[in-house]
Amino acid sequence: MTEGFLSRRQFVMGSAALGVAGVLGVMSGCTASGSGTAASAGGAQAASGGEGDALTMVWLPDNSSADLTASREAVGAAITAACGRKAELLTTTDYNVAIEAIASGQAQMALLGAEGYVQANKKNPAVQAAFTNSDEDGKLDGACYYSRICVRAEDADQYKSGGGYSLDNVKGKSFSFVSATSTSGFKVPSSAVVEHFGLESSDELLEAGGFFSEVLFGNSHQGSAVNLLSGDADAAAFDDVDVDMYLDLVSGEANTVGAVYKAKDDADAPFDAVRGKEFVIVAITPVLNAPICFNEDAISEEDRTSIVEYFCSDAVANDSSIFVDPEDENAKGIFEKSSAETRFVEVDDAWYDPIRELGGVA
Repeated sequence: MTEGFLSRRQFVMGSAALGVAGVLGVMSGCTASGSGTAASAGGAQAASGGEGDALTMVWLPDNSSADLTASREAVGAAITAACGRKAELLTTTDYNVAIEAIASGQAQMALLGAEGYVQANKKNPAVQAAFTNSDEDGKLDGACYYSRICVRAEDADQYKSGGGYSLDNVKGKSFSFVSATSTSGFKVPSSAVVEHFGLESSDELLEAGGFFSEVLFGNSHQGSAVNLLSGDADAAAFDDVDVDMYLDLVSGEANTVGAVYKAKDDADAPFDAVRGKEFVIVAITPVLNAPICFNEDAISEEDRTSIVEYFCSDAVANDSSIFVDPEDENAKGIFEKSSAETRFVEVDDAWYDPIRELGGVA
C-alpha cells in the first residue's frame, strides 16, 4: 500500500481544474451500478472500479498523524487481502477535505465520524456506511465512544455545581472545538450547550464575542485538547478515542464527569508541549462509533462484499496490528481490542439517523 497526503490547497486546486462538473458534483449523475470512474484531485490517483487498480481510502486529520502510520498500513494490508487491490492511504489535515474526497469518488473508502458520514451522505447518497467497530460484546448495542467538554484542572472550581459540575459558566469563555463537521468535537458538544442554555441553534456558538468570547478550532481532537492545555482556550470539546493514548487518568472513573486526566510525561507531539498539564471532564455524551464507508458508485459490489466479509471476520478481529492491545502503552492504533469479542460489525445508513436528528440534517 502507499500513503498520500491531500491538503486543502491541493483539493481546491483539483476542484477548480475539474471545471463546472467539479469534484463536488462529479458523482451526481452516476447510478448505483457498483462501478465507475471518479475524478482525481490534487494529483491523487483517480478512483476506479477496475480490477487491479489501486483503491483509495481517505482518513480524517485525527487518524492522519505519523504515529498512526502502522495502524493505517495494517488496514491497507487488510483491504489488499480482502479484494486483491493495492490500497492507497490518503491522509488529510482538514475534515472537509476528507468528506469531499469520499463524496466526490476520489476516494472509494473512508473512515469518517458519524457527523462527517452524515454530511458526506447528504452530499452524495452513494456514500454508504458499511461497518464499524463493535462494543465489548461484539455487537452494535454499545458501539460508542465519548464526546467530552473539558476545562483545565486549575480552573475546575469555576464550573462546580453542588457535588458535580455544570456548563453554566462556559458562557463568555474562550472555547475550542475540533471542526464544524466533527461529530464529537462539534455537533454533540454544541448541541449540549444549545440545549443547556436554550439557544436557537449552534450557529450562535461560532462567532467570537457572541456566546463565547473567542472560538477556536483545533482541526483535530488532539489539537483541540492542546488548545485547552496550552491555555489558548478556557474550555474545549474533544473525544476520548483520539486523545487518550497521550493521557494518564489521574483520578475518578474513566469517561465520567469529574474525571481528571494528565498529558503523559513522555507524550508525543502535539502533546509534548503540554506534558504534565491536567484537565477535568465537566460534561460527557456517548457518540455512535465512526463508520468505514464506501462511495458505492466508485467501487464494485464484488469488492465491497469482499472487504466487508473480510473485515468482519475473525482474522481481522484477532489481528493485533488492527485492534491494538489497550494495555500496551507502546501500541498506537486507531482501534482497540477492548475485549475478546471486539470486532468489526456491519452497519447501515439508518443506524446514523440519531445523528441526523440531533443536528436536523435531512
